[in-house]
Amino acid sequence: MKSATYGRMRIGRCISSTGINARDPEVLKDPRYLGCSMNILDILDRKCSGKIECEIRVIDMALENIVPPCYPDLTVYLEVSYECING
Repeated sequence: MKSATYGRMRIGRCISSTGINARDPEVLKDPRYLGCSMNILDILDRKCSGKIECEIRVIDMALENIVPPCYPDLTVYLEVSYECING
């Protein structure tokens, strides 16, 4: 595994005021705040490195007790970079 990022790395659609109010007040100081992600390389490295196949779904992140890094109204996704090595 080279990298694994969970969240919303690119600006997308607008969020509702309900979604904004659900976040930490410190975040509200910057109304442009939409980038929200976290590095989960250690988790995916543990799950996938050294395996022939590895399937990870975004919904599985909840099972890892990861608190979603984004506003509730934003859909999060997973970006992963890896390299296959001949064994």
